[in-house]
Amino acid sequence: MALEITQLSLKSRIGDIWLGCTPRGLFWVNLRPVDTQAIEGFFDEGHRVMLKQGGEMVEQAARELLTYLEAKQRKFSVKLDLRGTTPFQRKVWRATCKIPYGQVRTYAWIADKLGDPNCARAVGNALGRNPIPIFIPCHRVVGAHGELGGFSAGLSFKRWLLSLEAGQSSLGLGGDEALST
Repeated sequence: MALEITQLSLKSRIGDIWLGCTPRGLFWVNLRPVDTQAIEGFFDEGHRVMLKQGGEMVEQAARELLTYLEAKQRKFSVKLDLRGTTPFQRKVWRATCKIPYGQVRTYAWIADKLGDPNCARAVGNALGRNPIPIFIPCHRVVGAHGELGGFSAGLSFKRWLLSLEAGQSSLGLGGDEALST
């Protein structure tokens, strides 16, 4: 059985971004191309993947993302497809989505929201596996003492997103990490 994935590559002020949707919703945002084999491995249902360019849902996600990157949108309405992920990851990501635009919370804050203050490290691991960064705003999560922690696109990009949301006018992407890593 083939699973149809609509994908779209878009140019943005921060570089090329690839988006992918299943019929259920957006399931990946990446700053580099994702190959079919990697996508097939993501689903635990043994689907063969058929990639197709464009489509209504992926185009909606792209519009919302571009508007967000221009600091003109704070929330997303596109549906997300989180199959292939664990129940714990989904709980972490739901809690992360409750962090208001322009604010940060700690890994411990999320662990506390989940009812287990000792699972901050597991929260960090779940955030590190977030397939839909920005839409699931893991960039808003920092360490206990304000350290940035990690981010799939690199810490320069995380700093940039936090600056964007803080309304800072200087939005350069300088720093010691390249966006394409």
